[in-house]
Amino acid sequence: MGKLRKRAGIESLAYVAESENELTLAAKAAQEALRGASCGPQHLDWIVATSETHHDYPSLSAQLHSRLLVRENCGALDTGGACLGLLNALAVAQSLIGSGQAKTVAVVTADVHSRTLTPDRVAGEFGGLFGDGASAFILRSTTHKDSKNSYRLGEFLFGCAGQYAAAIQVNDTKDDSLEVQFDGEALSRAAITRMEKVLASVELRSGIPRGSVGGFATHQPNPHLVALLAKQCGVSPSTFPPIARVSGNLGSSTCGAALHEALRIAEKQPRDDRRPIFLASLGPGLLFGGGWLTPHEMENRNSKFETRNSELSSRSGPRPSREADVHCRDLATAASPRR
Repeated sequence: MGKLRKRAGIESLAYVAESENELTLAAKAAQEALRGASCGPQHLDWIVATSETHHDYPSLSAQLHSRLLVRENCGALDTGGACLGLLNALAVAQSLIGSGQAKTVAVVTADVHSRTLTPDRVAGEFGGLFGDGASAFILRSTTHKDSKNSYRLGEFLFGCAGQYAAAIQVNDTKDDSLEVQFDGEALSRAAITRMEKVLASVELRSGIPRGSVGGFATHQPNPHLVALLAKQCGVSPSTFPPIARVSGNLGSSTCGAALHEALRIAEKQPRDDRRPIFLASLGPGLLFGGGWLTPHEMENRNSKFETRNSELSSRSGPRPSREADVHCRDLATAASPRR
């Protein structure tokens, strides 16, 4: 294990098998989410995909469109943002349903760092912080008869703290290697400070005290920073699913894996004991974003969408609904972690 990885608190990394890539991970996650939702691919109106490592053409969403055999008039688009990609994609899907442009949307992430941040392309131990993974969510209208078991996805907030843009930069070079400028100390300080501000803004806008939150599905640069963030926010570290510790930084899929785990834990609890979930992430630049989810039982005037962990089933009414169920499936580790 590299010294950088050890200092970061990463115990293992999730790597794909030789036959896997972003498309196979994304397709498997999407298919399992559809099955969990009792939803056929032909019911999808849009596919919104995001990936930190997929740079091929056709785009990931277009390839997923073909792989899933959805109908031709199902739209497909890709969002950027790197580690912020999932929140960007969820916000786009939320808007599509809220505007009446869609009734059912698949949001999918997939990242394969093990073939991008390789030792022959990146100097030092930077690549040793990252793993491979995917997640998938199906958003549907809350008119579904089973929405009472759901979580409700609230508003999003976004911004960009450009003064920290130089803390991490990755560029292609002529010899096909990657030039990485990484000021770990400055980036760590900026990440902790900004993430705490994002969570404070989510707390203020949602009206939900952070102490009553059951889980924090956030970006996880590494486990040590997650522990520092929990301390600074005054909440228990156990409320942050340990994705980075066992799988590494999964890029755009980190928040998806963390959200899935938070929802999985909530699903096992009595309905009246389920608590809200906060979302927060960062991307290079320094992009940032946040949001929240509340159990169906909690009446929150700012809430607009609902989310469920594994049963994403919803029936659309005759009029466009501004609420939706979200059903998810994540593949935080597509193969056995290698140490």
